[in-house]
Amino acid sequence: MRICYFADGESIHVVRWCRHFASLGHEVHLISFKKAEIENVQTHFISSGNIAVSGGNWKVLLKFREVKKLLKKIRPDILHAHYATSYGITGALCGFHPYVITALGSDVLISPKQSLIYKLLLKFAFSRADWITAMADHMKKAMVEMGVPAAKTDTVPFGIDPEVFNDRGRNLPADKFVITSTRNFEPVYNIPHLINAVAIAKEKIPNLQLNMIGAGSLKPEIEALISQKGLDAQVRFFGKVPQPVIAETLRASQLFISVSLSDGNNISLNEAMACGTFCIATEIPANTQWIENGKNGFLVQINDVKGLAEKIVNSYLHYEELQQRALPLNKRIIAERGIWSANMLAVEKKYKSLTGKK
Repeated sequence: MRICYFADGESIHVVRWCRHFASLGHEVHLISFKKAEIENVQTHFISSGNIAVSGGNWKVLLKFREVKKLLKKIRPDILHAHYATSYGITGALCGFHPYVITALGSDVLISPKQSLIYKLLLKFAFSRADWITAMADHMKKAMVEMGVPAAKTDTVPFGIDPEVFNDRGRNLPADKFVITSTRNFEPVYNIPHLINAVAIAKEKIPNLQLNMIGAGSLKPEIEALISQKGLDAQVRFFGKVPQPVIAETLRASQLFISVSLSDGNNISLNEAMACGTFCIATEIPANTQWIENGKNGFLVQINDVKGLAEKIVNSYLHYEELQQRALPLNKRIIAERGIWSANMLAVEKKYKSLTGKK
C-alpha cells in the first residue's frame, strides 16, 4: 500500500507509525507542518508558521489546498491524519477517501469544551472520515457524545515495543531513591504539582533524586520553581532522549510519576509499567484503565500535592512489598493490551479493508 500520514513530523508517536509501516514494506509518505526526516519515509513539508502546543492554530486550515495538491502528486491508497483538530480538520477539507483520523487526547477531550467552533469543526471532520481511532475508551465515548457513530470508531491503544521497554537488567541504585518523569513541560502535564510534592517528600527521603525527561515551553518556570524549593541538587534534566535511554532510565528508577490533567492513552505510563517501575498517576480515565489504586500502582487526585507527597513517602517505606504485587500484574496487563506490534496489526488489517488491498 501507499500510505500517506498527515501529522506532526516532530511527534515521536507519528515517527513510530511511519517507521513501522515502512518496515512492513509499505510505501510511506508524511505531509507535515513541521520539517522532518524519517528513514525510508518520503516527507513533504508545508510551511504554516509557528504552531502552538496550546492550540489556536486555525490558520493551518487555510493550507488545505496545498495538502490537496500534494495528495494528487502522491496518489496514496489511504490518508491518515493524526490529531483531530489541526491535521484532522485540514485533512477533511481535502475530500480524500479513504480517510482516517486518529485522536490523541486534548483534541477531543479539551478543545471541544473550550470552543464551540472547534466542536463544530471536529464534527465536520469526523463526518468526512471513513474510520476514526481513539487511544482509549473514554476518548471514544467523548466522540460518540459529539455525535460520531460508534460503529465508525475503534479504540486502538498505541502500546510499547517490548524489545525496548522491558524489565530485563533492572538495576536500582542502592544509595538513591529515584523518581522519573517522562512528561513534557507543558501545562497539561502539570509538572509544578510534581515539583511541589517532591519538595515535601524530600524531608522524609534524604536520598531522593528526580529525573526529568522531556522538553517544553514551561521549562524556565519549572527551573525557577526547582531552585525556589531548594531542589537543584536533587533534579537532573535529560531533555528529549531516544526510547532506549528512556527505558534504561526507568529500569534504574524506583518510581514513575505522571500528574497530567488529561491524557488520551498514557503511553509513558505503559512504558514505565513494562520496565518494572512502580507507578503513581493522577486519577483520570487514561490512567484508571491501567492502574488499580493500591494494587499495581497508586492513583492521586489532580492538584493534591500533599496526597502525592504521601504516596511518594509510602512507596519509599514499603517499596518491596508494593512491588511484589505490582510487578506480575503490570507485566500481564501490558502483554494483554499494551503491545505495539499487536495493536498495529489490527490497524493494517483495517487499512486493507478500507482500500481493498491484500
